[in-house]
Amino acid sequence: MNLAIVAPQFIDKAWNDGASCLEEACATVDEITGSQLKLLLSRGERTLVALMDNDKPVGWGCWRVDQLPNVRVLHCTDLVAHNAHFELFFDELKKAAEYLGCSEIRYCPGSDSRARLFAAKLKAEPVYTTYRVKL
Repeated sequence: MNLAIVAPQFIDKAWNDGASCLEEACATVDEITGSQLKLLLSRGERTLVALMDNDKPVGWGCWRVDQLPNVRVLHCTDLVAHNAHFELFFDELKKAAEYLGCSEIRYCPGSDSRARLFAAKLKAEPVYTTYRVKL
């Protein structure tokens, strides 16, 4: 089990090889569409990773690094890994975060059920909860 980082110039190929499933993650929020995510990835504004099991992608994710005033965070922005046990890749994700100088990993699950899944599988704890009022 490992993570394979996809360089920006190979996003189109990866998208055709299955990374387009990240459109499912985008569909759960109003903030970004799948095509917008693909553009951000191809410009290097986010990093695409394949969750690999025996040289076969079993899931896809992407992250960005946020330098906040008091902490550097690897923020997992999107993840799709149907029945792939994403938690098995967490040690690799921690190594990537440490390599990038991050001292935290954050993920905004987008739903209460996903939040409970991350809490149960990774012992994740909430930092804060965001509510919105659409205008």
